[in-house]
Amino acid sequence: MSPFVVAGPPLAACCVAVGARSAREASVADRLAIGRSSTTRLPALRRDDVLWFAAAAVLGWVVARGVGVVLGIVCGVVVRAVRARRARTTSPIVIEERFADGVGALAAAVRSGASLTQAIRYAASEAEPPVREEFGQLVADLDTGIALDHALRSWASSHPTAQVELVVGALELHRRSGGDLPVVLDQVSATIRDRVSIAREVRSLTAQARLSAWILGLLPVGFFAFLWLTSRRDIEGALSTPIGIACILVGLLLEGGAFAWIRKLLVVE
Repeated sequence: MSPFVVAGPPLAACCVAVGARSAREASVADRLAIGRSSTTRLPALRRDDVLWFAAAAVLGWVVARGVGVVLGIVCGVVVRAVRARRARTTSPIVIEERFADGVGALAAAVRSGASLTQAIRYAASEAEPPVREEFGQLVADLDTGIALDHALRSWASSHPTAQVELVVGALELHRRSGGDLPVVLDQVSATIRDRVSIAREVRSLTAQARLSAWILGLLPVGFFAFLWLTSRRDIEGALSTPIGIACILVGLLLEGGAFAWIRKLLVVE
């Protein structure tokens, strides 16, 4: 029996499980990202993990007996590791939101009468990771005796993002011409929050299209697995010739390319 035939149904089941959970995980991704630990250890087994391993083992036993059980459990472990890695990753939207909070803390410190250097230290202590590390680099440069202008330019060059450029531009403009810095920083924070709001809105508007990409991408694989369970003789006829195997592999490659293309067009970070 071909390895592709043995591994196909368990892999298809993995894809179906991931696709079914993607919409629910996307809706809570930002909440789960807050306070995320950076450890690489897998989280403890939950009830849905046990159910998924059991379903994969049963499907593997139906398709290929002992070998299918092993492949199904291996696929379950791989899917669980991918999910854990995604859970530890903070989305860019959440990072921008935390950066806006750091700028707000910076404005509050300046408004309370602290100097700009003291305000930067306060913002670094109040910010959440990974924004804390970004402000911490600026504080470290100031602690080594680097002038504020040079430290700001170094910070902007090491973190070439739109929000950092806004903050650095506002601070450099204030040092050259003065003005009400807390008001300017509040406007910068409001601008970043507007960007976050727009990104969230666009992501919500494309949620249905992204789910359609999952469904359209998994339908051929699921249909192939269904035929393998119900009309195995016909499927084995397609897998018994090099041309049939080549057609199936090309179809899978086209499906994967189309799925990646749709996700690239629709996913808003």
